[in-house]
Amino acid sequence: MRRRSPHTELHWVPRSIDSLPGGSRVRQDHSPVSREVGQRDWASIDPMRVRTSKGVRHRFTNSMYFWQRTRSHVWCESQEERWEVLWLDYGGQVERLWSQPMALAFGRGSRLAGYSHVPDFLAQFTDGSYGLLDVRPEEQLKLKARLQFDETAKVCDTLGWHYRVLTGHDPLATRNLDCLSASRHERCTPAPGVEALILDAARDGRTRRELCEIASPECPPLAAAWVDNLAWRRRLCLDLGAVFSSDTVYMTSEHIPEGTSVGA
Repeated sequence: MRRRSPHTELHWVPRSIDSLPGGSRVRQDHSPVSREVGQRDWASIDPMRVRTSKGVRHRFTNSMYFWQRTRSHVWCESQEERWEVLWLDYGGQVERLWSQPMALAFGRGSRLAGYSHVPDFLAQFTDGSYGLLDVRPEEQLKLKARLQFDETAKVCDTLGWHYRVLTGHDPLATRNLDCLSASRHERCTPAPGVEALILDAARDGRTRRELCEIASPECPPLAAAWVDNLAWRRRLCLDLGAVFSSDTVYMTSEHIPEGTSVGA
């Protein structure tokens, strides 16, 4: 149960902390919202998920997305959340990601005084800064949700964190990115010599089929994972808004003509 306080507070459960005296379990920590709290090293606290949910929405059973940067799994409550985590992974700007790691208990002075909100994700970006992320499709942004997100944005401003509501991407681009993600794992990374060969061949643009034939003349399908891995790592670029096939044109990222669409 969350405390009643006149101040807006953060509530979280640290993963790595000594047990309390007497053998009791680790308690839930809490602190009034302040800039000092926002400057804490949340990666060392490594907060656990604080909300228990059945995780079945829109005929989707909750899943665990493997986050390679920390070699851990991120819990996704809905298909929309999984798609957004996929895009965050592809974007490369998020170093660590926690699912529902804290609750915001709104105090006096807030339009939601007496209520609480559990943001969908806490992110640590590659520059070391932190931010809270909520996932809500554009068509579901009703007045109540907007009020909740506005109050969360104010909390993040006090903490010195970023805040963003993720409202979705082009469905075709998302499906194409999901196809590429099958080759995101380290086992699909080509050898340095092969990588250089593929990147050199793609300087002026080549189809996926042509690059596979160049990288592995004896068995072109073997090279499909290598080519797609380079695309996932943004060493190669493609138009994610177009139909994805063996005729999809890949181009070395340093040679993308200005105005070319490479995502959604």
